[in-house]
Amino acid sequence: MNKRTLLALSALFAAALAVNAGAAPTAVTKGVATYISGGIGVDESTLIQQEAKNYPLELEFVIKATPKDEYAADIHVKISDAGNNVVLDAVSNGPFFLAKLPAGSYRLAVAKKDQVKERKIAITPGSHQHIMFEWLE
Repeated sequence: MNKRTLLALSALFAAALAVNAGAAPTAVTKGVATYISGGIGVDESTLIQQEAKNYPLELEFVIKATPKDEYAADIHVKISDAGNNVVLDAVSNGPFFLAKLPAGSYRLAVAKKDQVKERKIAITPGSHQHIMFEWLE
């Protein structure tokens, strides 16, 4: 392999790394909550699933479809504390949504278009919970 080919391959490899690094979901902090959302594509999905253990709340969004279920994105996520104060209001960029919240009781509402699903949750130190929400096709 000559120098020119090696240089071209190195540049191509560096460009591929830069593209992959730019695609990684990043944590966003709003008030007392920190979250990551995404999971579109294998690389991004793998990164989020590896990071999930560091977050007490993991949400997954699925559309029940025939012949095979599909992941959902653009899900509105709203979390309120026991005093009914909104502590997190965001839209998931993919089928996975990870959140760090202070310990306590919360009301979780997720919406896909006009279909809202609610659930009460409790965040405790050192815990991790995975909640899957499903909508019909």
